[in-house]
Amino acid sequence: MKRLFLLILLLISINSFAQKKQNPEEKEILLKVQQFFDALEKQDTVLFKSILLTNGQVWAISEKENVAKYSMRQFSDFMRTLINPARVIQERMLSSEVKIHNRIAMAWVPYTLDISGKFSHCGVDLFTFLKTDEGWKIATAAYTIEPEGCSHFGSRPE
Repeated sequence: MKRLFLLILLLISINSFAQKKQNPEEKEILLKVQQFFDALEKQDTVLFKSILLTNGQVWAISEKENVAKYSMRQFSDFMRTLINPARVIQERMLSSEVKIHNRIAMAWVPYTLDISGKFSHCGVDLFTFLKTDEGWKIATAAYTIEPEGCSHFGSRPE
């Protein structure tokens, strides 16, 4: 009985310390998300064009006084609005969850965003990906804009 108990305890311990390994496609998708953040900070349209589908869209969702506001831009318009040497946008991934099925995938990414070194907001990015002959490309990016209530993301104290 004592041996059985020790065996069960050992198996539970091993299972508790086991880490989930990312498969290569998950790594590639998270690399594309990081490249998106890097392109945003560097205002690098060449990098954006290498990771985005040409006809993709960006959706922003914000809420003020319980009224939701939605806006959509094509990736081409989104890239044009980024060019502003007077401001630096830094977006940081807080965590991530990736789901993949055949040639479609999504990344759920809570984030914080600073503009020129000052906190702007937090939220969740939802990237949808399609696998092309060139690899995974971002088809859409949707994000929430949450200037307050970021502590539930584990990002900043309120």
